[in-house]
Amino acid sequence: MRNRLLPGLLVVLLFAGGFLLGNRNTTVAYAGSGSSMSMRHGSIPKSYGRLVTAIPDSIGTGLVFEDKDGVIRFVSVTGMKEGELARY
Repeated sequence: MRNRLLPGLLVVLLFAGGFLLGNRNTTVAYAGSGSSMSMRHGSIPKSYGRLVTAIPDSIGTGLVFEDKDGVIRFVSVTGMKEGELARY
């Protein structure tokens, strides 16, 4: 019985210690409209249409837009247009 109780108590003690140490210095971040939200790195015109998907790219994250005429545009997160495909 002692051989089963000791490892169980050790696991509970380690879990409780890790929980207490992990919660000692926590920081909660909330989304808001503060001054940090006013900084914009790039802007994307509304004429590009609706956002279809986001894809990983070698230079970062790419966004894919499609307008009402079926034109597909690939845009980087910084707002620079990477490419365009027109459907016929």
